[in-house]
Amino acid sequence: MSARIESADARPKGAGPDLNGSDDRELVGREREQEQVAALLAALPRGGQVLHVRGAPGTGKSALLRFAAEAAVRQGIRVLSTSSAPAERGLRHAALHSLLRPRLARLDGLPDPERLVLDAAFTGGAAVPSAALLAEAVLSLLDMTPGPVLLCVDDFDRLDAATRDVLRHVARRGGGTPLGMILAERSSSGPRLTPDGLGVTLEALPGPQARLLVTSTRRATGYTEQELVLAVAEGNPLALTELSLGSGPLGDTAAFGMLPATPRLAEAYAEDLAGLSAAARTVLLTAALSTSPATRDILDASSRLLGSPDAARSGLAETAARGLVVEEGQLLGFPRPLVRPVVLHTEPAARRLSAHAALGRSLAGSPHAAWHTARCAGAPDEELARRLEALAAGPRSGTGVLVALSALEAAGVLSPEPESRAGRLLRAAELACDHGLPEQALRLARRIDPTELGTWGRALLLWIHELLRGNSAVGRGRIAELCEAARAVAAKDPALAQKLLHAAARRSWWQQSGPDERRLIRATFEDLRSGPRDARDLMLLALTGPPPVTSPAPSKPLTDLPDGDEESLLGHVAHLDADLAGADLLFAEAEAAFRAGGRYGRLPQILVPKAMGQILLATQWDGTLALAEEAGTIAARTEQPDWAARATGTRGIVEALRGHGDQALECAAQVEEASLRLGETRQLSLAVLARALTASGAGRYAEAYVHLRSLFAEATAPYSFEHYCGLALLAEAATPAGETDDARTVVGHFALVTGPGRAPLLGRTLDYASAVLSPDDEAEAVYHRALGPGAATWPLLHGMTQFAYGAWLRRRRRLTESRIPLAAAESVFRTLGAGSRADQAASELRATGGAAAARTAGGDLSEVLSPQQLTIARLAARGLTNRAIGEHLRLSPRTVASHLYQIFPKMDVTSRAQLAARFRADENGRPG
Repeated sequence: MSARIESADARPKGAGPDLNGSDDRELVGREREQEQVAALLAALPRGGQVLHVRGAPGTGKSALLRFAAEAAVRQGIRVLSTSSAPAERGLRHAALHSLLRPRLARLDGLPDPERLVLDAAFTGGAAVPSAALLAEAVLSLLDMTPGPVLLCVDDFDRLDAATRDVLRHVARRGGGTPLGMILAERSSSGPRLTPDGLGVTLEALPGPQARLLVTSTRRATGYTEQELVLAVAEGNPLALTELSLGSGPLGDTAAFGMLPATPRLAEAYAEDLAGLSAAARTVLLTAALSTSPATRDILDASSRLLGSPDAARSGLAETAARGLVVEEGQLLGFPRPLVRPVVLHTEPAARRLSAHAALGRSLAGSPHAAWHTARCAGAPDEELARRLEALAAGPRSGTGVLVALSALEAAGVLSPEPESRAGRLLRAAELACDHGLPEQALRLARRIDPTELGTWGRALLLWIHELLRGNSAVGRGRIAELCEAARAVAAKDPALAQKLLHAAARRSWWQQSGPDERRLIRATFEDLRSGPRDARDLMLLALTGPPPVTSPAPSKPLTDLPDGDEESLLGHVAHLDADLAGADLLFAEAEAAFRAGGRYGRLPQILVPKAMGQILLATQWDGTLALAEEAGTIAARTEQPDWAARATGTRGIVEALRGHGDQALECAAQVEEASLRLGETRQLSLAVLARALTASGAGRYAEAYVHLRSLFAEATAPYSFEHYCGLALLAEAATPAGETDDARTVVGHFALVTGPGRAPLLGRTLDYASAVLSPDDEAEAVYHRALGPGAATWPLLHGMTQFAYGAWLRRRRRLTESRIPLAAAESVFRTLGAGSRADQAASELRATGGAAAARTAGGDLSEVLSPQQLTIARLAARGLTNRAIGEHLRLSPRTVASHLYQIFPKMDVTSRAQLAARFRADENGRPG
């Protein structure tokens, strides 16, 4: 007979589904427990053991039992199972009957004494057998089963008392037989069933495993929603798989920063709440709803509901005795926080409203009383709305955003004036965006009716459209609309006018609008803004104009912004002005503040430029790539497609620099698709860099130059990271692509626009570009300037400069001098992870010391030249032109020129005549 689980279904009765959502996947974070189960099953044929599993509701006891049962079946072990059935708890031996039911058909095969004992137990006869006698009969019945047997018992502490007594005897007497037992219960302490039995307590999952589990269930779809679930669940596996925020209105649980319970979660705690008296239920409901943890407040509200302080104190004593609440000093808390939303889930709305009303009266004078009063309010109330607004403005961390959102929304609903209602709902929508809750932001924004608000309402509608992500695919005409709206509301609402202008500047930057749009934004700004400049003003100017001589400091500090906002704004200004080191420090401060405040919607906006800066600042790119990947993940899961695309572009640049061309081109294609979908041409510049680096890495310098030249098509466009990085790459590709004169024009214009007091990175980039584009007899002084003190601040640029200088020295036959910069370049590139550039530097370095060895035989050239390069070199040595070589090998003349540009220094020649002489010398077997 094939092995199977012998129970009414294919798992222990009452067990929940696998917490991973799949029957055949391992339990997350329970590897040690699985090992214990495996060891028990492996030893079962030689003698059984008892494994006692303890844990709070939802920690995975049932899932572990199911894992054990399925593992046993795969090994041919018979499995019998049972669990608690509340309706049968008063019936003696009910759970034992459920456990043995698949084997009861064999009762007739037992000796009469043992059969009669079982009959008496299950038929309810007058003579009740003792637990010891019944255990012997159970063991005899199980002995009739061929092979090992595993008993899986869930909710052991909630079985009927008679069954528990019998199973204790079975556990003690079953040693030495092929009978194993796994018993799960909620009790956190107590003796083991047998002295040598195994025991395990299922604790909360640690952070990484909790994150893995909540991600795998995909119930919490957004990044911030997932973080909220992790905070509320506190590692409880069932809660991790059940909790979510959703897109609907926030309920009662939001007032104390928790998420609503689900039916399945409520079921897990149902027995904890069963059997409470009416007074205990009322006190428990009041405590669960109360925004004040003070015992006196909860008792006062409960007394109002029960009509008696004595009843309230009695109810409190009962709930405390059940372990549902605990009183510490003068405060009342929930030792198991998940009980709180479960209580609210199980209570009808009418009782919750009554409790809110009582709490509103009991907490009169407390800021939190406004929340309870508002839940019962039936008409607009401006005073109550103001109190809720003040409650939302209080300090918050972790899940505190739920408190603020619910309070602001309630304040908006209670506002009697349309403008007040719209303003409060707008702040709630902005807060939701800030924290990465786009669905909540959209829901709140939809509650605003701009039609009753006139000009201000139309401006507000424009701002809401800009606020919600994914609305960027609008023509450039929107920039003029935003500027016009800013002028229209500037006198009435200067803050909204400033937001509209910033939206216009951001749109201008993302869409790379023309000079007319940028002039319009600046003119509107100058007309509306006067006095000292703050960080928001500097950000607007940086988005719409060329970089200033130095990154300016704000002349007016911002005191009305949350922690991290001013640092974020100034970090962006520094980043746009090429002060990458300064930006990195400011972004680090903003990142810490945003993470601490749960403002995950803001994180991609600083992590992406931070990762871009690290391309030039970092000494190795592993961390840079990880930063870009995290930024992309958060951006995608907070519905910020613009920053998600920019993160992908950043990854593409790093992959190209590391020599991973396929990955780089895949990233570039994704960015190009996003650019088309979003209407943001700014995105294309990162794709251009990724494609150019991939082309130059393969020796296709002409192709790379065409890509890079497109970045500088508009002479008056504001510069950004892509231009600072692209200028050096354009200069690098210019000579082998035959575009030296054009590149000098681009570099000259760049120098003119950025001015003589430009940021140090720009100065160093211009020095590098000037050096590689200078005639050989003028380059050395420029190289010395480019490699002067401070050059190592930007490792990639430093390595490129060292390599170019070493190659220049080698072309000048200063071989000994060239080895130092070439070795330095190889070291920098290896450390960064730029493998192909490091290999190129190593090849140049070998050529400086191994040229004579390479001349002794033509075949030795294969050590420094690729097969295609060797073929091109031989054809050029025979006198073929670049066009003729290209036709012969199906290459363009420019590609041939690019290869020869690399071949000449590797063979230590500077002309075709020297190349031909080298090959003649090799053929004659003597130095040439």
